[in-house]
Amino acid sequence: MTKRCIEIFRFLVGAGWLTTSQVHRRFFPDATIDAARKRLRKLTEDGYLVMVQQHPMAEALFALGPAAKRFLERSGMPEITLWRKPPKHLEHFVGINDLRIAAELTSPLRYFFGCWELPGTGWHYSIIPDALFAIGERTFAAEFDRGLETIRYFVRTKIGAYRHMLESFPLAAVLIVTDRRARMESLAKALIRENIPCIYTIIDLVKEHGLSSPVFFEHPDAHAKSLVRKSLVEVSSREDSLIAPIYLNSVS
Repeated sequence: MTKRCIEIFRFLVGAGWLTTSQVHRRFFPDATIDAARKRLRKLTEDGYLVMVQQHPMAEALFALGPAAKRFLERSGMPEITLWRKPPKHLEHFVGINDLRIAAELTSPLRYFFGCWELPGTGWHYSIIPDALFAIGERTFAAEFDRGLETIRYFVRTKIGAYRHMLESFPLAAVLIVTDRRARMESLAKALIRENIPCIYTIIDLVKEHGLSSPVFFEHPDAHAKSLVRKSLVEVSSREDSLIAPIYLNSVS
């Protein structure tokens, strides 16, 4: 049992399920994905993890197994409830954990909760963000939007609730993460007059470049900013100013 194995177990307590590539990105940054697969296969064979592959072309998914549950509880963790099967809205779930991984790789992360974890924290607001996390003294609520609902529905069901939440729960911003540029631009234009702090990005940019890179926008026409720099300060050098448009063109 290695330190990395234990870190994977602890991470899965909150994350629930991770794909092979997510485990590789978070825990094997200097190794090949085949090395990650080999270790995951061994942990699965020994009962520390369980693996699900929904069809032959899909990535494998991993969750805690009974052996890891016993190991962590004997190490002092509270009782752990194992996941029996992956969630129904799997792509949405995976996207939230992509954001979790980016946050975990950003310092200083104070906490990160997915929407499935928030009810257990005593959360009492009418809206449950897809994620809530704090980096340093700044707290963000995140919405991962895959474009399955209309813009009007998004505004009607979420914006009023966030406005009410902000009266007693201060946020640096609501981070709206989309799966494509066109959806990001549509949401940004629709929300520009809603008078709540919003910033926007695309999930592929978060996965590839993290939260410290200038891939966040207060509006599609604005300069790109880093999520973790003070007050979302604009990137200052000419070279950095050109990064985000190049990124956006690559995923549009």
